[in-house]
Amino acid sequence: MTDKEPDFTGTIFAGCKLISKLGQGGMGTVYKALHITLDKLVCVKLLSPELAREQRNVDFFLREARSAAKLEHPNIVHVYNFGQENGSYFIIMSYVEGKSLQDLVAKKGPLETNEAAGILTGVLNGLAHAHLNSIIHRDIKPSNILIGTDGVPRIVDFGLARSLSEEKQLTLAGETVGTAYFMSPEQGLAGQVDARTDLYAVGATFYYVLSGKYPFEGKSSVEVIHKHIGDPVPNIILARPDVPLWAARVIERLMRKRPAERYQSAGEVISELNGYISGEASSHGAPLEKTFDMPEVTARIKGGGQEPPPASLERAAPAASARASAPRRAAGETALQLGALHNGIKIAMHLALTLAGTGLFIFAGASGNTAGSLSSPLTSSPLSVFFLGGAGAALFIWALRQKPRFTPAYAFFALAAAAAAYAGGAYIPAPEGADTVTKSFLALKLCVENILSPANALVYALFLYLGASKAVYKDAWAIKGLAAAAYLGGLFLTYIYFSAGGDIAPEKAWLAAGGALALAGLITAFTQKEFTLLFNPQLLFLAANLAMFAMFTNPRVEAITNEKARAEAFRADQVNRANADNYRRALEAAQAEALYDVEGRPITRNPPPPPEEIKPADTGSLRSLARIEYYKALTLRISAALAGSAGIIFIALFLAMMANACFIEELLTAYGKRELL
Repeated sequence: MTDKEPDFTGTIFAGCKLISKLGQGGMGTVYKALHITLDKLVCVKLLSPELAREQRNVDFFLREARSAAKLEHPNIVHVYNFGQENGSYFIIMSYVEGKSLQDLVAKKGPLETNEAAGILTGVLNGLAHAHLNSIIHRDIKPSNILIGTDGVPRIVDFGLARSLSEEKQLTLAGETVGTAYFMSPEQGLAGQVDARTDLYAVGATFYYVLSGKYPFEGKSSVEVIHKHIGDPVPNIILARPDVPLWAARVIERLMRKRPAERYQSAGEVISELNGYISGEASSHGAPLEKTFDMPEVTARIKGGGQEPPPASLERAAPAASARASAPRRAAGETALQLGALHNGIKIAMHLALTLAGTGLFIFAGASGNTAGSLSSPLTSSPLSVFFLGGAGAALFIWALRQKPRFTPAYAFFALAAAAAAYAGGAYIPAPEGADTVTKSFLALKLCVENILSPANALVYALFLYLGASKAVYKDAWAIKGLAAAAYLGGLFLTYIYFSAGGDIAPEKAWLAAGGALALAGLITAFTQKEFTLLFNPQLLFLAANLAMFAMFTNPRVEAITNEKARAEAFRADQVNRANADNYRRALEAAQAEALYDVEGRPITRNPPPPPEEIKPADTGSLRSLARIEYYKALTLRISAALAGSAGIIFIALFLAMMANACFIEELLTAYGKRELL
């Protein structure tokens, strides 16, 4: 649409006399008009003549009319008539005396929480009715919400609305529709939309009317859309610290990236908002809250206000609040530094708790009488195991309570660390009759002595693999580089470990396969940003490590098979020789002994049958036996090495450190969002 649109003021369309122009939108011009027959004020929306030249635009315009005409609700502007007259397409709808929500915020500034929540509740009521009729608006924003002089909000502009049952699709494949500042991630990706798409836009609108700023801003529509898709939802409390926590929670849930994690219906949001507005939030599953203003922190937050976005995207948001004075900024910096110090103390406490808990589980495992038996501590010293293990579990639970939230990865590392620590204590090669304290100090001595032992190369390889898998999906290139280096380091240690103990040449086919898998793992490590089933570095580098294992396993199995084949051939030859000698002697004995019947005639006897030749076992069965024998020997070698070098305790400590890494990551993420201030 251009600024040279014809002015139809004073003309008549479908029995309505156009009085004055109210404004221009993306599809056409809106006029205030008098319905001559009904003698009442209405709005007439005319499609731009330039856009009317393309049938697709006409279909969009008429679809808006059809969508809105299906809806009869006090929070939706009513459509009376639509069609074509005098070569122009028109829509006649009810006239609302008032202004848009965007104009209201521009005039008054950010609204009070309850006022904003009340307006959004009316909007959600209208959306609930539309969704019940299978209509998705797809362009909810402050400029499409009219606030009448009666204070009732009404939704307008169903130009992008879509019926879920409509067969004719007007949007092209891969085309995004909506306004960038309020567009859901699935709209930005041109994916499938449903009622939850409108709820995301309601969340962005809620953020706007409370702060006077858009949730995401940028220099272009593309940049804003990318932020909606990938950036965390901003905390409204950073922009306006006096907003209650429940409003921040509602906005965060409305604007979650995955539709399945948002509210699932407008009615669900209405129920929660009504509870907060009426002060009965506790009946809706959330405790009553009070918000306290901290002047120093508030001054610091307001001092970092962002510049308003450029006008090229849409009407700029109201200017940010004035900066606080220099003394207040200094006080705010001190407050934030105290928050960082508090987190540092929590990290140190968590590290101490997990290491102490790991140590107690080592003591519990070392309380048995028989080295190398996991059941010995339970049978010989059940009270010690109960006391020490219970104390260790209590420390891990205490550490868990320091976390911002529960995560399965953290639980896995903590449980695995406790189990490995118990096993490490039980497998300490201590002298017969040694007490628990002696065994534990022996474990410490072995750990120190075997820090760089080749026997623990496999333990370090496992640790590097786990650490890399934890960090590989981070956005920072430096972290991705460290993860890739850790993967390669772990692969090298696997090579070193399995190549030791012999001069057998590795199989070139497996070497090539391992190299190809490692290269593919490097590529995915630098390109993938989230877990996928096929193309992910964890599985590729795990396969590369297995290829390294097979590269040395197969030649050794083949060598054992050859030895077994030689032994089996020698055994079969010896048995056949012995059988042949026995047969020869039996023939000679039969020939030397003459037998006669009762009449004195010689009896002729058939010679005994020759013995069957014994054949050695086939190569396939020998190879299977050789593989089982090698795996048993390898298991004994690894277990003996881990027990003799305290490698199991190394594993326990590494797993405890991985739990601490999870804790630090979650704590810093929460601190970055200022959830802990």
